Amino acid sequence: MPLTKRNIMRHELIGLEAQVVSSSDPTLLGVYGKILDETRDMLVIEHLSAAKIVPKEGSSFEIKLPDGEKVVVEGKKLVGRPEERIRRKR
Repeated sequence: MPLTKRNIMRHELIGLEAQVVSSSDPTLLGVYGKILDETRDMLVIEHLSAAKIVPKEGSSFEIKLPDGEKVVVEGKKLVGRPEERIRRKR
């Protein structure tokens, strides 16, 4: 099943490019790069050759899909272990 904006919540995010478009922590605004890892509450994004840890709760991410389309996802919808989120019904 190809990755689309309709099914992004049921796919793996590691390896996709993401940008923080809103955050409760203003120092994280604009962080952009490849998603290196995902935990229950955080995304690890490679930004300027360093790993930035961004909390999902309180942030929104613009994620670039493999076909080049960009989709904005609220971080609170991503909260949870990746393997549980993939199985979760929306």
